[in-house]
Amino acid sequence: MKKNLVLAQSGGPTSVINASCYGIIKEARKYEIKLYAAKFGIEGILQNNLIDMTNISESDLNLLRYSPSAAFGSCRHKLKDEDFEKIIETFDKYQIGYFVYIGGNDSMDTAHRLSEYIKKIGRDIKVIGVPKTIDNDLVNTHFCPGYGSAAKYIATSVREMSLDADVYAKDIVTIVEVMGRNSGFLAAAGALARDNVVSSPHLIYFPEIPFDENEFLNDVKTTFKRNNGKVFIVASEGLKNKDGNYIYLNEQKADAFGNVQMGGVGHYMRHLVTENITKRVKVVELSIIQRCAAHAASLADNEAAVMVGEAAVKKIMDGVSDIMISIKNTDNGFEAGTVPLSEVANRTKLLPSQWIDSKNRWVTQDAIDYMLPLIQGEVKVPYVNGIPKYIRFI
Repeated sequence: MKKNLVLAQSGGPTSVINASCYGIIKEARKYEIKLYAAKFGIEGILQNNLIDMTNISESDLNLLRYSPSAAFGSCRHKLKDEDFEKIIETFDKYQIGYFVYIGGNDSMDTAHRLSEYIKKIGRDIKVIGVPKTIDNDLVNTHFCPGYGSAAKYIATSVREMSLDADVYAKDIVTIVEVMGRNSGFLAAAGALARDNVVSSPHLIYFPEIPFDENEFLNDVKTTFKRNNGKVFIVASEGLKNKDGNYIYLNEQKADAFGNVQMGGVGHYMRHLVTENITKRVKVVELSIIQRCAAHAASLADNEAAVMVGEAAVKKIMDGVSDIMISIKNTDNGFEAGTVPLSEVANRTKLLPSQWIDSKNRWVTQDAIDYMLPLIQGEVKVPYVNGIPKYIRFI
């Protein structure tokens, strides 16, 4: 009996998550099997909510590659014991023998647990994970598709905002809050904004370095005086104090995996500055725009996302299971590798300490050298009537 393949997306979307779907679909077509996409991640499989993507047109497939967000929907569902049997029932109904799950470390946990259950019951169903996250916090891979595009958007936006912040001969402190619950890779991207015209940002704050209010105020006062009242700050949403607690939370709510709703660091910093230094403070919270700005995506990032999608199908059709496709940095460029799901699930990669210049609230040259190749090139997003044309299936 010929086995079919189902793909699904999970967690927070990115500008290139659909490029991985493009790679999966394009490669799977070579094997003349039926191809399904689950709506809203693993929940679509639990609810028997699958879309037949076998005969998607070339034009729609191309639109999919350059569309932002999760075209088939996403979820943050932590598997319960009773879920496994339901998943197998859906797999049997659609004759699924191959499952490719695109996501971050929580998603890799889902894929690994499902793979372990399948082994336990003695079924021949292969499961492979495909990396995705703008936080770039998956271990055992050179980088995660989604990060390069988010980094490119952050660096570009910071450069443009810094020019705007300097147009008046008045004091101004600008604070840009970026994502990054535990890892400072996104905040580090702000450093790429500097060139021979733009000197901003002046200060970058990472979740890896404990945040101290007095040190922060001293940093801002020194920079304020040195730059004639102009200070530009990039801060991660995940800043923590010396006790390891987040310094400010927008809501005390957590998802099924225990991830707390973030947000509010910028406004917390503004309060400190307005009370102690100057009343002229602007806060910009990039929020979801840094992960969905597909019009400003990195071509290198998009190509890597396609590559890991294609590699997942090649490996799974060769009978490989319970692994995640990784990205290796080689002399010939980025190449696909593999890593056991057990060595990725629920682990978090931090910005290396040797890449952080804590004295100057900055990054080292090694960090710059790591990030630059990931933001190279521009994607050719199709435009209609002056705005991007995208596609989705939910």
